[in-house]
Amino acid sequence: MAPDAAACAVCGNAAAVLAAPAVRLDKPSPRGASGDIPDGVKGWSWGAFFLNWIWAIGNRSWIGLLALVPYVGWLMVFWLGFKGREMAWKNKQWDSLEHFNRVQRKWSQWGVGIMLIALIVGILGAIAAPAYQDYTTREQDVQRAADQAVESAPLAGGVVVDSNADNLPTSLRTVAGLLERKTGTDGKGALLLDGQALFTGEDARWQFPLRSFKLSGGKEAILIASSGGRGNSCETLFYFLLADASGVTPTPLFGTCAAQGSIAQRGDIVTIKLPDVNRASTIVLENGVVRADGQVVSLTGMNDPSR
Repeated sequence: MAPDAAACAVCGNAAAVLAAPAVRLDKPSPRGASGDIPDGVKGWSWGAFFLNWIWAIGNRSWIGLLALVPYVGWLMVFWLGFKGREMAWKNKQWDSLEHFNRVQRKWSQWGVGIMLIALIVGILGAIAAPAYQDYTTREQDVQRAADQAVESAPLAGGVVVDSNADNLPTSLRTVAGLLERKTGTDGKGALLLDGQALFTGEDARWQFPLRSFKLSGGKEAILIASSGGRGNSCETLFYFLLADASGVTPTPLFGTCAAQGSIAQRGDIVTIKLPDVNRASTIVLENGVVRADGQVVSLTGMNDPSR
């Protein structure tokens, strides 16, 4: 008999020793021997519902990534809420049911917490957005009114120009010669330079000089008004005669149809400000080029003062 063999207490013979069952030291299978899901696993998962694809990655439930797919995503979000805990139990190893529930509880806490924060931010945004919109609208209105006031104000150091004034000159002595307005025997008016008509077109009968501006190099700019002949829709337009010793050259007609405005000269730059429907229009003559509100006024058949 082996030294360590157990003896029967009655007969004295060696007794058979039954082997003890082997003890498993590794983690228990999450599915159990039969693959059944134990009580306490099934249930709604707020973590899977709110965090969906993030929860799916953390719990190795890759099908949950379908929550990122348009249209299908909404269905998958609810599916994860109903079946998420079961999928997590099957797809990961857990030390125990308590370990599983503890981890899933943390997922739910984070999901609910983030959703509450997002909800609060959304409510605050919904309250603040209209107020901010009202504020920006008021600021824009104030700024627009201020801009219009500045635009409508007369030019600093300028004088008022009025094509309807009673004391308009009938003639001006210019570097190119005597510029004067005369009425012919037919009753039609015309602009004459040293006795010669400048233009013979239909618009010429309504033109008359307003004032002249001395420029460098012996040059001169004479502001001419073209008033009448257009009915009540457009009372007055203007143009410049650019004069030197060799003669005169007209610029295109410009204006807002207003007969009054303000005009100022700084060096060789002449600026006119005329009222418009909603704002003032600024016309600048510089180097022989006319710009209205920054845009060059080009000569066309419609704004040719000789037509």
